[in-house]
Amino acid sequence: MSVLAIIISAVAVLFAWLTWQTAKRTMFHHVLEDIRKDYRSPEMHHAVKTMRDLYRTHRDNFVEEYEKRRKKDDERISNLAEEKRVEAEAGTIHFQRRLVSHFYQYVAALYLNHILPKDLVFKTWSESDLRIIPEIIVPIETKLREVLNESPLPPLDEKNFPPLVLYSDSKDYEAQKTAETPKPSNNTVKES
Repeated sequence: MSVLAIIISAVAVLFAWLTWQTAKRTMFHHVLEDIRKDYRSPEMHHAVKTMRDLYRTHRDNFVEEYEKRRKKDDERISNLAEEKRVEAEAGTIHFQRRLVSHFYQYVAALYLNHILPKDLVFKTWSESDLRIIPEIIVPIETKLREVLNESPLPPLDEKNFPPLVLYSDSKDYEAQKTAETPKPSNNTVKES
């Protein structure tokens, strides 16, 4: 093989790699922008607010209150005409919880499959944004697993509920960023 052929091959490989890197960065930003649009939507705002309000107003028994409302909504919807049920479902607390839970499951899947880089994810959703996962979503979904499934399911943890990994990694990310932040020095210059 001639030296020229080796050089041309190396340039072609380099060009292919650069093209792939550019395409990957573009994909990251498109996916992230789509997710951000979903997160900023009025529906998601309402869903997150509904879950946080439930938690704030019933902190000691929010899971029981959720279940009580879910059953009441189910009863009310079951008495509606078939064509009215889907529209009515959108206003239920169960639908609001599903919207939040599935959103974070999607973000976690993209993060854990390295489709979205850590910096992009955790600069968009901080630990305080993701705290809804262990504080509200996991306790409610744990109860739903008891109530809605005939056979017992394993408890939700980082192995079988990816949003918990997302939350855990966000705490590690913030701790790492805090440790990297330079401390202000005590050396002050006195003015004369």
